[in-house]
Amino acid sequence: MIIVRHVFRLKFGKAKEGIAIWKDILQAAKKSNLNSPDMRLLSDLSGEAYTLIVELHIKSFLDMNPSQVIWATTPAFQELYEKFKPLCESASKEYYRIESII
Repeated sequence: MIIVRHVFRLKFGKAKEGIAIWKDILQAAKKSNLNSPDMRLLSDLSGEAYTLIVELHIKSFLDMNPSQVIWATTPAFQELYEKFKPLCESASKEYYRIESII
């Protein structure tokens, strides 16, 4: 299992709006019949303020490309993401392999 973390640094005061948009994106993914991966949304409680993280849980790197195609070709996701982009100062992506679950 691999966790893909999209880390967004939002502009000052834009967290509430950014979280609302990502909740809409996650709901749209859940409602669609597309084979989207399990996802979760995290926001900062400490550390760098106005940080929003979207985690995707995928089985392997082989499952990553179909997931990216879904996001890139679904109009609802594209429209919501276009609303989100102006709220960001920066973004990064991290990949983690789950080594053990207790």
